[in-house]
Amino acid sequence: MGAHFSCFYTPEDRAAGLPEQALRQAREAGRFAAEGCWRLRKDGSRFWAHVLITPIFDRKGKQLGYAKVTRDMTQQKADAERIAEVTRTLDLALENMSQGLCLFDPHGTIILINRRMDEIFRGAGAALVPGADFLTLCRAMAGAREREIAAPGVLAIRLGGNAQAEAGQPEDRAEQYAQALCERHREILRRHQQWRSVEALPDGRAIALSHSVMADGSWVTTCEDVTEQRRIEAKIQYMARHDGLTGLPNRSYFNDYLDEELQRAQKQGTRVATLGIDLDCFKEINDLHGHAAGDTVLRAVSQRIASQLEPGEFIARIGGDEFIAVKRFERQAELSDFSARLVTCVSEPVRLDGFDLTTGASIGIAIYPGDGTHRDQLVSNTDLAMYRAKGSLSESICFYESRMDEAERERRALAGELWTAIAANQFVLDYQVQTAIASGEAIGCEVLLRWHHPERGLIAPDSFIPLAEECGAILPIGEWVLRTACQQAAQWTFPRKISVNLSPVQITHGNLVTLVAQVLEETGLAAGRLELEITESTIIGDKERALDILRRIKALGVTIAIDDFGTGYSSLDTLRSFPFDKIKLDRTFIAEISDSQQAKAIIRAILALGQSLAIPVLAEGVETDEQLSLLQAEGCDEAQGFLLGRPQPLEHFRRAHAVVGPRLVTAQTPER
Repeated sequence: MGAHFSCFYTPEDRAAGLPEQALRQAREAGRFAAEGCWRLRKDGSRFWAHVLITPIFDRKGKQLGYAKVTRDMTQQKADAERIAEVTRTLDLALENMSQGLCLFDPHGTIILINRRMDEIFRGAGAALVPGADFLTLCRAMAGAREREIAAPGVLAIRLGGNAQAEAGQPEDRAEQYAQALCERHREILRRHQQWRSVEALPDGRAIALSHSVMADGSWVTTCEDVTEQRRIEAKIQYMARHDGLTGLPNRSYFNDYLDEELQRAQKQGTRVATLGIDLDCFKEINDLHGHAAGDTVLRAVSQRIASQLEPGEFIARIGGDEFIAVKRFERQAELSDFSARLVTCVSEPVRLDGFDLTTGASIGIAIYPGDGTHRDQLVSNTDLAMYRAKGSLSESICFYESRMDEAERERRALAGELWTAIAANQFVLDYQVQTAIASGEAIGCEVLLRWHHPERGLIAPDSFIPLAEECGAILPIGEWVLRTACQQAAQWTFPRKISVNLSPVQITHGNLVTLVAQVLEETGLAAGRLELEITESTIIGDKERALDILRRIKALGVTIAIDDFGTGYSSLDTLRSFPFDKIKLDRTFIAEISDSQQAKAIIRAILALGQSLAIPVLAEGVETDEQLSLLQAEGCDEAQGFLLGRPQPLEHFRRAHAVVGPRLVTAQTPER
């Protein structure tokens, strides 16, 4: 009491003359109000105040003084500032959200929208602003659906059968879709459901929409541009179900497709065929022209087949040069037509770098339900038929027959027994003499593998060697042959070379160089007494690697002979690539030497080639005196065949070819 009115003001306000200004305004205007200002408490602390000053008059209108009401608004100010801060934070968050957000009132009118929402739909030609309705949003989405609802019934399908699609202009169809979409959304929202959907905008973008309903019936819609995510997902899904090289469906896609087709066929009582397709001569294309050329052929063949597919037809690449097709058919003629189209697509040459690369097709066919009622059975039988076609000289298309099962079971059983044959001592080695034609002297022998099966009897190498190469058993078998032959040769008095055949699998798998060196060291056989025979096909696949292995073996002192010369891919190039120690002339030429001038010309050319390169030539399969005489007349160096000596077990061979003093004595050749 008694203090001046200005004591409530802060020093800075007093210095600015604010107390006097407040009284003057109150006197002149009849009142002074300050909505927010700092005032001082008795203890000198400050508080945020709301101040109202009014003049007081007596009955005659004379001013008596002023009435002042001061309210402490400090807490309210703090609350307001917190609210303002939260609001600024929310506004900042809304404006910087990666998602669009829109708040609708219970009537579907926009009351709040953030910048991202406007950006997303402005690109779709929609004006989404406060006051716009939900239908505006639906119209933006409807433009992208115009093509989908062009056909009658599509709209009803998309909207659960609650709408009818009608013919008309695109604008009419889009508006119709927008109205139906809006109504469906509203129906879901009325049920207070949360709903998420992905919609397409007219510009091709994909937008994920989420709707959350609040208690008063208003709702929040958020949206996110998921175009890139959908593109990546679609790409991943496509890659998971398609072959990366050809773009055709892969095995996974095929499995799903065939399962669906078989279910349909079971319900409808129709027939379905599966066709296994293997490209003939594809390995040769890879070997001669490289894998890039092989890939070009696969792509070209795939494109041709895909372009020829009709409804109810399907093609997939399941690996390497193997494809599998599905054909839904009623008449056999339809299946025959499809098979013929496949053969045509595969057989047409592919032009690459001036070369016509040509393949053929071996096709195996199995038919539901007669050849199998489920996918695995049908595919297995298709494979059996395809392998039969591949091995046939007269038929490129084979239908499955039940007896193929027995042959396949026999083949698999034989493959299993190959792995145990070594431990069971079922393999033995025979030896066939090789002779110098000019002197008649035995100069070496070829080691030949025999399989004495306890139940099947003697099994010819042609029957089990390809199977051993296929199942991998050739590696332990080949090691056994090499080790056993070297052990036996080191122990006898026949001081000539032994020639051991190598499988292409031994070249491409395992450490052959280490094995050869190890065997020579363990057995004590001089490296110069070991000759390894390879065919031209052995070095075609990975030529540089194969030649490197052969050079390292040759560096050990082992000689290398090329077998079956003249029947391979590029004989001259093979000789140019590696310094072989011997050429073995294939027996097919020898068999025709007496009757075929062409065979004679080929033999003469190979012999001349060997002489010019200083490489001795050995003729295989010599069975008659006439053949031997002709070879001698042409200057052939060495010969091997029944005329000179049949393959013999070790003991028989040792007795037939003994060493007496410095000279080799050859016993009487057994009767042929």
